[in-house]
Amino acid sequence: MKLKLSAPALTAAFAFAAPAQAQTEVQWWHSMGGALGEWVNDLAKDFNASQKDYKVTPTFKGSYAESMTAGIAAYRAGNAPHMIQVFEVGTATMMAAKAPSCRWPG
Repeated sequence: MKLKLSAPALTAAFAFAAPAQAQTEVQWWHSMGGALGEWVNDLAKDFNASQKDYKVTPTFKGSYAESMTAGIAAYRAGNAPHMIQVFEVGTATMMAAKAPSCRWPG
């Protein structure tokens, strides 16, 4: 006796056999407005379309100073983005920012 499975039945069988892997979302805060902001969004869109494991979500946070301030506040609150674009002077400021319950490694 041969067992025949239709394509929908086979798809359903695999869906129950292997748990679905959720995409890992990567939050990216930036200060690129106008045409450069559109380019950043297109860059993330193209990356997201090229694979299914990660989803980069770019978010415009205003000027460099506004992004840095938001990043420090988010870090101190325990919900910092995965990546943040800041100007070179802002890097030292962010590294010196203290969180209430943790320290920078090193």
